[in-house]
Amino acid sequence: MSKLSDKACRLVQSGWDWLTPRWAGPKQAADFLNKPLPRNVGWLHTLGSLLLVYLLFQVLTGVLLGFYYSPSTESAYQSVTYIREELFLGRFLANLHRYGAAFIIVTVFLHLLRSYFLGSYKKPRELLWISGLMLGVLLTLFAFTGQLLPYDQRGYWATVVGIQIASSAPGAGDAVNQLLTGGYGDIGAATLSRFYIFHVSVLPLVLFGLIGLHLSILQKTGSSGPADGSTSEPIKTFFPSQAVKDVLVAAGGAMLLCVVAALVTSHDTGPANPAAGSFTPRPEWYFLSHYEILKMLPGNMQVIGTFVLPNILLVVLMAVPFLDRGPERHWKKRKFWVVAGALVTLGVVGLTAQGLLTAPDTHTQASSGDTTLTPVEHGRQLFTEKKCIQCHTINGEGKDKGPDLTHAASRLREDFLPGWIRNPRNLKPDTDMPAFEGTEDELDAIVAYLLTLE
Repeated sequence: MSKLSDKACRLVQSGWDWLTPRWAGPKQAADFLNKPLPRNVGWLHTLGSLLLVYLLFQVLTGVLLGFYYSPSTESAYQSVTYIREELFLGRFLANLHRYGAAFIIVTVFLHLLRSYFLGSYKKPRELLWISGLMLGVLLTLFAFTGQLLPYDQRGYWATVVGIQIASSAPGAGDAVNQLLTGGYGDIGAATLSRFYIFHVSVLPLVLFGLIGLHLSILQKTGSSGPADGSTSEPIKTFFPSQAVKDVLVAAGGAMLLCVVAALVTSHDTGPANPAAGSFTPRPEWYFLSHYEILKMLPGNMQVIGTFVLPNILLVVLMAVPFLDRGPERHWKKRKFWVVAGALVTLGVVGLTAQGLLTAPDTHTQASSGDTTLTPVEHGRQLFTEKKCIQCHTINGEGKDKGPDLTHAASRLREDFLPGWIRNPRNLKPDTDMPAFEGTEDELDAIVAYLLTLE
């Protein structure tokens, strides 16, 4: 046994000696493992490794799902249903990919918060901070393009809202809409095809490049030193102390994701149906803070919520290393930036929580013909079913071909609405609005809904 062990060791050593002069990998691996670390590096610095593990899960599960997925409006939902219902461990695999996206968004958010509040963006790590922000934006785009691929009601209507927000960009809105919808304006085969290509080809190429850039900058600059400004020499190397922490956190995070994927049920909302009024358009939870801001703004100020505020926030975050130029990293000496960051964080978390608490139950939403609906609920659903939302905007949802109805009740008289909706050309012959096609009960329900929009 001893001789066999010695022979195996000699074989490994000879292979290592053969590789070393021909490939930089062995030396780079050794340099990485022996990299000196500041004394403050510890458990909070394991989020980057955890994020890499989650990304690896997404790549592997995405490839496996791709073997059975069909990117067509006629068969996408059916192929996903087959994966979840017929394929061995298919539901678990699909849940790993679905919930993995949420775990990634949360981990990115925590990683950026850790870097911000510890002042890790300070010189010479400005590029490390900026590349991290770019990675965060890119991973959000992954989540956005991925939500449409099952082509179910949840993903379809979340994409409707997302495209409306993206299309509000001043000057570039029409070009963005054409890029995402293929020039058709509505979501269909062209949109699904483009989102699929972005999700599995374009974005991964950019992702791999950005990850390589981020890690190479990290290797050059190293981890940030103690926040108290201490200049003491590093007292440890990455291996084994920090490597053990990274492995433990990554293993724990992977186990948590697997438990969630195995136990948490993902409710089926049915195939995408643009004409169905039973599903309230709503973005995924990681866009809810944005969505809640839109609901607070009047129609003529929607562009502030959809475009101006998010881009100002992104630009300011990228500029933080150049605005907060002092050498101090301790929070007591950076009170303005710490308080500002805390307020923004509380705002995002609070708005997201508000959106989650007020979210409709997507798997129990009734159809428009359900007699248990109140007139207002029925009217809200008919507003979508009758395609009124294709011309009018309410709380940032819909299109701007017609007047914004976000505050219709405060601008339009109750006795005016029925006649206008029933036959608008009687009151304005040159209008493009078609006559209402439906029953009197349906008309009354839509009026009741509009009268709640104050």
